[in-house]
Amino acid sequence: MSDGGDKTRATRQAQLDKQARSKLDTPMPRKFDMAVVGVSFTPYYPHNLWELETQAFDAEAKGEKLAAIIVRDPNNPYDSNACQVHVPALGEAGFIGYITKPVAARLAPTIDNGVVWDGHVSYLKINPDHPERPGIEITLEAINT
Repeated sequence: MSDGGDKTRATRQAQLDKQARSKLDTPMPRKFDMAVVGVSFTPYYPHNLWELETQAFDAEAKGEKLAAIIVRDPNNPYDSNACQVHVPALGEAGFIGYITKPVAARLAPTIDNGVVWDGHVSYLKINPDHPERPGIEITLEAINT
């Protein structure tokens, strides 16, 4: 049985997906923020999230940004436009989740056409009681077009 929070999140995600689909015909922005999803489907979950939290804290204390990179996953059985999010500072456990499907539908073709995106973790909030629902956002910026 799901709670009202699950319904609210699902409704909000449906709204965001609809907005993203309506933007498919507009040019891809050169810089934007986005949520990271599917974190519980990564091989090192939840330990990678705890390490991400530590690395993000350390980077912020030094006045640095924690780098994030996008890795195309064209053989993903659920979405041929899938884009994984990796944080190199986490080493082998660096795969932290995915770009949302509507954004991946726009981002993947740019990557496939040679656009390089520079990224960093811009928001992180992990509730120890619910690590399957962290708040993770990254900022991406096209560095060549």
